[in-house]
Amino acid sequence: MRQTIKTPIKMEMISCTRCGSPMPELRLTKYGYDFCVDCSTVGTKRGIPVTKGSGDHTWTETVIMEEDQYEQFVVTSALERGDKNTAKAEMLNMDKEDRNLQGPFQIINNTDKDRD
Repeated sequence: MRQTIKTPIKMEMISCTRCGSPMPELRLTKYGYDFCVDCSTVGTKRGIPVTKGSGDHTWTETVIMEEDQYEQFVVTSALERGDKNTAKAEMLNMDKEDRNLQGPFQIINNTDKDRD
């Protein structure tokens, strides 16, 4: 949720270079941004755990990357493993899709009465 703060200070406004909406000139002069806050939103980030070290001296680091870098990593990793199918993971809508929560097994009622 975005909040706006009303200040009694009169600010000089300039146009955003990306969308053209007004933004404070101070954002450009003091911080060096030529685009507004709405245009500066960052996309989804993905993380990959990486285990480093050897023996008793191992640790795990998380490498953070942009979505497109992550997709490239997944495709490259699949090709290195020899997988020919390097398609993206399929997102299922569990509300609309037919769900098989049981899997390949069948649940059998094992009460004493059934065992006779």
